[in-house]
Amino acid sequence: MKENKFFREDLFQKTPDGYALVGNKCTKCGHIAFPKNDFCIKCLNEEMQEVELSKKGILYSYTITRVPLGKFPIPHPIGMIVLPEKVRITAPLVMDEDGFKIGSEAEMEICTLYEEADKNILGYKFRVKKN
Repeated sequence: MKENKFFREDLFQKTPDGYALVGNKCTKCGHIAFPKNDFCIKCLNEEMQEVELSKKGILYSYTITRVPLGKFPIPHPIGMIVLPEKVRITAPLVMDEDGFKIGSEAEMEICTLYEEADKNILGYKFRVKKN
């Protein structure tokens, strides 16, 4: 049996409802960043507070890569998701044969991004809901 491993452990937080993405919030101006930063890119404050991000957002934009890219299978859709916290996340999308519609709701899923010899490399994707 293969071991499951996140491609970046610092992006995730275990919650009662599974895993959530985690960013940080500036204690001075309230700007939220993902992934986490050592300082606020808006006001340069160095005091940041960890914050759990929403699992649901809106598809802002997307593209579909149809050329092999490293370990990722093709076609490989990538989207920009806007979360309620006003954070835009670039994320792989779950492929939908019917395509995607900008403005649709999207929900984060934890899944295998690719496999290595003895590991399943886990990460996040967003599934875009049909309107």
